[in-house]
Amino acid sequence: MKKHKIILLITFFLLLFNLGNCQSLPHSLPYGYSIKVYVTRVIDGDTFVLSDSQRVRMLGINTPEIARLRKSSEPFADSAFHYTKSLIEGMIIKLTFEGNTYDIFGRILAYVWLTNISGKDSLFIQAELLKAGLCHISHYPKGKRYYDIFYNLRRTAMRKRLGIWNHD
Repeated sequence: MKKHKIILLITFFLLLFNLGNCQSLPHSLPYGYSIKVYVTRVIDGDTFVLSDSQRVRMLGINTPEIARLRKSSEPFADSAFHYTKSLIEGMIIKLTFEGNTYDIFGRILAYVWLTNISGKDSLFIQAELLKAGLCHISHYPKGKRYYDIFYNLRRTAMRKRLGIWNHD
């Protein structure tokens, strides 16, 4: 019941402040430009849908693929999906851009930050997935902003044999 009230409150604020309306984003944005949006649905560990139906692909990481068509899920795909879902689905997040706004599939490319109740950044989602060993580092053009952090988090997950790095 409490979660239902929170969702209604968030929906009200989204309508009031028109958060999540990304339809007018240009093809390229200034380095570090950011917007706040509402996540309606997580598709897999690194892709989700906004309240305006646009899809977002997280910059800098690649999670294992979930089952599609005739392909079975890769190891830890479900874990990555459920972890991302638990962090951002139904939440207001901040997207930060690196220049190119869209990939070749028309998805928004961005770094993703969960915001707290006062609107401040609280969790860097890509970092959380790397820390849990649920993704690989992926290189996008001009996407080098957080790579030192990414490599350190991956190295720690590998040393601890977490997620995809657990080869037992």
